[in-house]
Amino acid sequence: MGGRGGGLSHTTWCVKDPRPCFNHEFPSAACSNAPKLKPMDELKNQLHSYLTASREAVLWKAEALSDYHLSRPLVPSGSNILGIIQHLACVEFGYFVECFGQQANEPLLTQIDGSDDMDADMWVPTHIPTDEILQFYRRAISRANENILALDLDAPATVSWWAEEKRNTTLGRLLIHMNVETARHAGQMDIIRELVDGSIGDRKISPNLPPHDSQGWVTLLQKIQKAADSR
Repeated sequence: MGGRGGGLSHTTWCVKDPRPCFNHEFPSAACSNAPKLKPMDELKNQLHSYLTASREAVLWKAEALSDYHLSRPLVPSGSNILGIIQHLACVEFGYFVECFGQQANEPLLTQIDGSDDMDADMWVPTHIPTDEILQFYRRAISRANENILALDLDAPATVSWWAEEKRNTTLGRLLIHMNVETARHAGQMDIIRELVDGSIGDRKISPNLPPHDSQGWVTLLQKIQKAADSR
């Protein structure tokens, strides 16, 4: 995936708990070779590692597709892979940079924020190259990581577009929010990518799928369809 993919050494799997521990980049106390961390630092590392996994999934879903298939809407709502990546770049800059009183200094973000099109962040005009959007997202991740690594979970943040009673918040809540946001959009991209070329899987380094061959998937689909038809 893009420039943020990792090797298998980044992930270990536990038989009892199949969720990944990204002990190479973000040491966890659950890993025997990891340094002992304070509970809140451990929680921040876990939140950050799961967010990193979802970001990797997002970029992987864009690999090896033409500009047409990246920007093509395959559902009535208009959702498309490139538009979702652009949207995620915008919210990474918003929540992890601007909400901490910093300037993103990104012309594309300024253009989108100032657009009369309420959906401007969810689709990409023809004149903007695909690679520009991918780099936009990578820059957003890089800027976000700087603050995530530097700040404590209780560091104050202000989300101006939230309701007044909720807008004063913390890095911890924004990490939870962006985990949900990114994972949800990665799931949308799962479906879109499967509709484009049949590609499936959680992440490049860990597809997290049963080991069916092509006939196995056909059999599964037929079994599920038969169950649905019988309802």
